[in-house]
Amino acid sequence: MPTKQHNRFLLQMMEGVSNLKMVITDHSVSSGQPWENTPDIIQKSGNTWEIDVQAGRHGTDTVAQWFKSKISGGDAIGCSSNDALPAKLNFAFTCILSFDYQNRHCELRDVQIGQGHNSKLENNWWIGSRNIKKISGTYILRTDGNMHFNCNVSVSGVNQFYLKLNESEWMSKLDQNVSLKALSIPGTHDSGTYKISSASFGARCQNYDIRQQLENGIRFLDIRLVNSSNSSDPLDLYHGIISCGVTFGNVLDACQAFLKDHPSETILMSVNNEKSGQDISDNFIQYLKKYNTLYFQGNAIPNLNETKGKILFLYRFELNAGNSGIDKNKVGVRFGAWQDDTTFETTNANGQKFYIEDNYESYDTHKKVKYVQENLERAMQKNANNDAVLYVSFNSIAYGVFHHTPYQYAWGGSGVDPAMNPWLKQYTQYSGKKRLGIIPLDFYNNGGGNPIENGLVDNIIQSNH
Repeated sequence: MPTKQHNRFLLQMMEGVSNLKMVITDHSVSSGQPWENTPDIIQKSGNTWEIDVQAGRHGTDTVAQWFKSKISGGDAIGCSSNDALPAKLNFAFTCILSFDYQNRHCELRDVQIGQGHNSKLENNWWIGSRNIKKISGTYILRTDGNMHFNCNVSVSGVNQFYLKLNESEWMSKLDQNVSLKALSIPGTHDSGTYKISSASFGARCQNYDIRQQLENGIRFLDIRLVNSSNSSDPLDLYHGIISCGVTFGNVLDACQAFLKDHPSETILMSVNNEKSGQDISDNFIQYLKKYNTLYFQGNAIPNLNETKGKILFLYRFELNAGNSGIDKNKVGVRFGAWQDDTTFETTNANGQKFYIEDNYESYDTHKKVKYVQENLERAMQKNANNDAVLYVSFNSIAYGVFHHTPYQYAWGGSGVDPAMNPWLKQYTQYSGKKRLGIIPLDFYNNGGGNPIENGLVDNIIQSNH
């Protein structure tokens, strides 16, 4: 006689989720098998829930076909299988997942979950929906019409699902007439260092390539350039004297592809000459001509609606246009004079003011926290004069005399306390709208095998709402 069995899977959510509930609205089970329509939900840890569905286990293609019909026009993903769709299922069900996040209530409707066998007759779980689309290798579950609650879906093991807030189009939900100066913008410091070997001690500052950074919500890139002998792609990315193994063309191609897929977004890109004694102007102009529709053609910080689908170049070097035919007033914004290893106010030739925190040799993180916090609090002040200032606060520290790496300063280790990213993550975990400016980060995503760790970037973005 068929008996009900415990069928458990794990659901890991982004940090800050509470009051998770699941309501099953429809189901399919193999003929003659028992079914319990109310699952047991147990919160195993802060972000992980175990969900127990009681049902019989007898796999049939009938249930698998039911599952496939329910995701028509969408997509599905299996935990430990290369099979996007199941061959046989013991049971499948339609559910509504609801939860609270950042003082908002969210519902993920029409989610299909099934348990059964793949083509190799191995046990497996699947998640799918008409609302799941695979875009650039990422499964995105679109919800209730509010882009703010779109989720990335990923899997591991045989029974674990991850749901992570999708930040690929977060700018689309903002007031399109807002100045870029008025926003809170997550960024990366030394954005191109993701290929550098860990053997190059202290030079690597990022885990993820440019496209992945942008998909994760990063909108400010810190690009350091050196001339190369490659005539078709003549600028390479460097961190000090260390080559990143990435060309400027690689960066622009990644940005162009991202903006094509997400035309509501804007990328702010700081560009700097990383080698004293060289002039990169001629080679940089080569890219301006090649990618002449990719960047904002002005010299003042624009509103969001003026830069959608574009890069805004922010220059830390003097571009010498000569008789190249390039109009320097139509290639982006020049920072004012840049001071070394300090917090400073600067103004460019057009009168644009900047307030920069860049104490990169502040190896005592207590002091560095103080410098960053002071600059963020200045950015939050509301008055007409302050609103006209672009704020940048580097939450990063260079490798230095105490032999800690940028990763250790970012996330802790070898006695670093407080670590910069956990501190900033806690500091930005508030409700309400506050202008923070641009915040470049080292290792913004802690990784460590957790595909949904993006809470720091999420918090900075939430400050815009």
